[in-house]
Amino acid sequence: RKINAFISSESVQLQGHDYWSAWRSLEQASQADPGSAKVQAAQEALAMEWLEKIHVGEKERFSDIAEKLDPVLTRGVGAAQSKRQQADLLAHLGWSYFLRIREGRSGLDPAGAYTEAVKKDANNPYAQAMWGHWILWNNGPVENAEQHFSSALASNRQRAYVRQLQLAALMNGESHEREIIRVANAIRTEQGAAPDPATQHRVFPIYYFKLLHPDAATTRFINAVPPAEHVATFRWLFDGYALDESNSRLRSYYLSALEEAAGQRDEALAGYRLIQQQTVGQSGPLRDAAESGI
Repeated sequence: RKINAFISSESVQLQGHDYWSAWRSLEQASQADPGSAKVQAAQEALAMEWLEKIHVGEKERFSDIAEKLDPVLTRGVGAAQSKRQQADLLAHLGWSYFLRIREGRSGLDPAGAYTEAVKKDANNPYAQAMWGHWILWNNGPVENAEQHFSSALASNRQRAYVRQLQLAALMNGESHEREIIRVANAIRTEQGAAPDPATQHRVFPIYYFKLLHPDAATTRFINAVPPAEHVATFRWLFDGYALDESNSRLRSYYLSALEEAAGQRDEALAGYRLIQQQTVGQSGPLRDAAESGI
C-alpha cells in the first residue's frame, strides 16, 4: 500500500512536470521495498522522460540531474528483459553524457552509448535521433545526421520526439535554413504538433535575411519544398504567432513573396499593396521590397 501510494503521487507529479518531487516520491517507495520491480520500472520511465524534457533554473546545472539519473539508467540496462528497452535506456544514458559535455565535462562518449543502443535495436528512435543531434552539435555533415533521423523515423515510435530533436539540432547550427523548412513542412504534413513559441522565435528571423535581403541562395531557400507547400508551412508556423506591428508587416511581406513564388499572384499583389499603404511616408527596405514586388 505504501508503494502504491508513492507511485500514485509520482504519477500526479509527473503529469505536472514536477520531476524533482516525482523523484523524491519514488525514492520513498524504493526505501519501502528496495527490490520492487514496479518501483524500478517507474524510476527508469521517470529518468528517461526527465532527460527528454530537461530544463534547469538559474542556479541549476544539467549535470546535477544527469548524475542523479545515471545509476537508475545503468541498472535498467543490466536488468531489462528486452533489447528495445535496453536500447532506450542506453540512448538516454548517452544523452546524459551529452548534457554534461555541454557544460564542459570531458571524457564521456555519447556516440559510444548510441552505438551500443543501435546494436540492440537498429532503428531505436531515441538512439538514432540523439546520434543525429550529436553529429550536428559537432558541426558534422548534415547528410550523416539525416541518415540517423531517417532511421529513427523508420521505427514508427516516438515520431514527435524525433522531429522535435531534429528541428532543434538544425536550429543549433548554421546554414541549415533549407533543412529547417523541410523538417517543418514534414511535421505539418504529418499533422504533427503545432510549433511552440520558442520554435517560432528562432525560425522567423531566417526569412528576414532570405526574403527581405535576397541573394543568390534565396531561390533555393524558397524552393526547399514546393513553393505552394512553403506557403502552407509558413502559415502553419506563423499565422498564430503574436507579433508587434513592425514584425506583423514583415510577416505579411514574407507571405506575399512566398505566394508570388507559388504563382498566387493576386494574393501576393494584395499583400504588397497593403504594405505600401501601411508605410506611406516611410522609407526603408520593407517599403522598397513591397514596391519592387508590385
